[in-house]
Amino acid sequence: MVVIQHSYKPHPAQLQIHQSKARFKVLNTGRRFGKSVLAINETFKKALEKKGRYWIIAPTYRQVKSIYWNSLLRENIPEELIKKKNESELYIELKNGSFIEFKGADDPDKLRGAGLDGCILDEYAFMKPIVWEEHIQPMIRESGGWATFISTPDGFNHFFDLKEFANNKKNKDWAYFHFKSSDNPYFPKKEIEKAREETSPDKFAQEYMGDFTKKSGMVFDEFSTNIHVLEDAPKIDQGMVHYCSIDFGQANPTAVLWIAVNKEGDMLVYDEIYQKNLLTSELAHLIKAKSPYYITMTYGDSAAAQSIKDLTEHGIYVMPVKKTAHAAKEDYMKGGIEKIKELLRVQRGTGKPRLMIASHCQNLIDEMMNYTWEEEKADKNAPERPQKVRDHAVDALRYFIYEYTRPIVRRNTVYTPTDSMTAY
Repeated sequence: MVVIQHSYKPHPAQLQIHQSKARFKVLNTGRRFGKSVLAINETFKKALEKKGRYWIIAPTYRQVKSIYWNSLLRENIPEELIKKKNESELYIELKNGSFIEFKGADDPDKLRGAGLDGCILDEYAFMKPIVWEEHIQPMIRESGGWATFISTPDGFNHFFDLKEFANNKKNKDWAYFHFKSSDNPYFPKKEIEKAREETSPDKFAQEYMGDFTKKSGMVFDEFSTNIHVLEDAPKIDQGMVHYCSIDFGQANPTAVLWIAVNKEGDMLVYDEIYQKNLLTSELAHLIKAKSPYYITMTYGDSAAAQSIKDLTEHGIYVMPVKKTAHAAKEDYMKGGIEKIKELLRVQRGTGKPRLMIASHCQNLIDEMMNYTWEEEKADKNAPERPQKVRDHAVDALRYFIYEYTRPIVRRNTVYTPTDSMTAY
């Protein structure tokens, strides 16, 4: 008789997750909780219980190879139960016929297969949401399999949305777990206290407490949902002037914002469109249906000349925002960002900002909370460019605010639309 040694002994918080019967588990943890050890042992347990194909996915191929293949695999899955290892493809076959494969999410198109029975998505907050939505979920739904999402937070991005979904008691197949770094009894408390002293409060709350906080490096660090988001239906005064602004997309979403401005120059974003793969006729229909007020001007990215021309044929006339007519493109972006930041600042006289957003404009709100500067590289100065990730609604807002606030004398021509051109 061969005695198989398996050294994994889950601590109480890990055991709670293992014992959950939920088909879909969302696990939000602080650093050093033991989430990767939990992930490989959860997958191993499921693979022993049922012959099938199981994946563990990390944000990059390099990460999954370094963390799982080169370290955790050897420490947590007994060699006696492994029939075959394939290092070039990063998979093992167990003696019961199950396969455990290790994948990186940096090339989502490679995440295709058949008969996937279960999947762990480790550090899901740092993957593109399409990894689950377009690649993994269809396979899991087809097989009736399971999935576990594990991550530390990264601002209020798609992992936060998934946590909200899983935490809703109406979604019976889902379970949400939240554990701090200190819930791992093997992580020395003195190390946690040292991290608290050496880390900013927001960073510590996110990395060690598992709290959803503002992302580090936020472009609009003035933005707060408590200050800038109207939870109740927005009050639109009769004297407000109404505008539209469009960032065109196809594979990426087309973002359209509706903005009302009062006589003091205070702005309210009160509606939005945020949708991929819209035909011009569909976009025109949506814009007209969502425009209950007289629209004084509609702005749009001048780079989308054909889209602007196509909308004209449907009776919607767009003023092209010429990004290089008065400044270099990068200066134009910085200028627009600075103007938005000015409007977000709370005014001393009123105690309120000059830019507000209706709560149902969720895509714009999400982008405002997750719009970050490019990361600093060790051998270079800190970049002053935002990351080109989920910035479509923010771009639409920037086009409008820059054009609305720049002095009229800087314009070469005055655009005067007729009533029939704008009253759609």
